[in-house]
Amino acid sequence: MAVENLLWELVLVGMTMAYGLSLFGVRAAKRHDVTAHGKLMMVACGLVGLWLVAYVTKQLLVGRDQFGGTVEQYWSLYMPVLLVHTGLAMTTIGLGTTNMVVGLRKLRNGTGVGAMVGGVSRHRRLGHMMQWTFGGTLLTAYVVYGMLFYWFPEG
Repeated sequence: MAVENLLWELVLVGMTMAYGLSLFGVRAAKRHDVTAHGKLMMVACGLVGLWLVAYVTKQLLVGRDQFGGTVEQYWSLYMPVLLVHTGLAMTTIGLGTTNMVVGLRKLRNGTGVGAMVGGVSRHRRLGHMMQWTFGGTLLTAYVVYGMLFYWFPEG
């Protein structure tokens, strides 16, 4: 297996694990288990942080992967999916960072459990949006990976 493929697969596995942990974190929040919610979300955030470091390192060491399809396929298939993926990823990182700060502030101010029962409006809304953008980011990452290495591999 080529180093590029291995690095991509590690990135995808790490992101899938982070998404799975965040789903368990949401489940814990719905059960009003603030402690488990916080721990799961912090581990998921840590995995995303490691992913960012690994992704940037991969780009610096290996470079960008090249699309092997035709020019028409590049512009009509690959670029639209890549642009949606990039937009979702940037949105997810922004929402996740903001939501982590909001959640940690609520915890620090002692409004965790009572606020969860009453409905943490901002934290909950941001979390719902982030779960959708995170899922979309992950889905489009798999599509980009498939296009680069299976459907339209370079030469």
